[in-house]
Amino acid sequence: MSRQADELDAAERIRAAFQRALVVGFRGELVEGATDVEIDGWAAGQGVGVVPAAFREVMRILGRQGGAVYAGTVFGIRGPDAETKEMAVAGLALAGEHSIRDVANLLVISEAGGYSFLVIDGADLADADPAVWEVMESGRVMHCGSVSEGFERVVDDIVARKQRIVDDRAAGRAEDRWEAFRYRWD
Repeated sequence: MSRQADELDAAERIRAAFQRALVVGFRGELVEGATDVEIDGWAAGQGVGVVPAAFREVMRILGRQGGAVYAGTVFGIRGPDAETKEMAVAGLALAGEHSIRDVANLLVISEAGGYSFLVIDGADLADADPAVWEVMESGRVMHCGSVSEGFERVVDDIVARKQRIVDDRAAGRAEDRWEAFRYRWD
């Protein structure tokens, strides 16, 4: 497959995953995508000139406002930033040995609580759907699958949460109002 075909395939996997969330009633108006100019500016803020196709597509869907999908994380064009990248790199320094080959050019794609960072290895930025790594401030580094696999897991969770709300309602149990708000019920 050519590079362009790989990029189109990766972007399509992301769009198809998000469509699954919409089909079960996830309220798409709760998220807002970023433009390519905004995405490139965000990456440049981390000293990175390439955003992999799969992650670019995630950002096109929810890069300006993604909290309804990535609640509790720093995500999108308003961050992670250069300072966040420094914290992730510090976690890698504590790790000693790890499989990330180009630390200087890695891209931090999300951060949670100042201690957990999802990153793409700088050596993999030209890949259409590269591996994602979790870097902990403690120095633990863990492979998390590809960008599309990670996004598909997030969508699986959105689908499962909707079903839990349906089940809770059927059983007469109280529901989390924020969770219920994220979905259409018509």
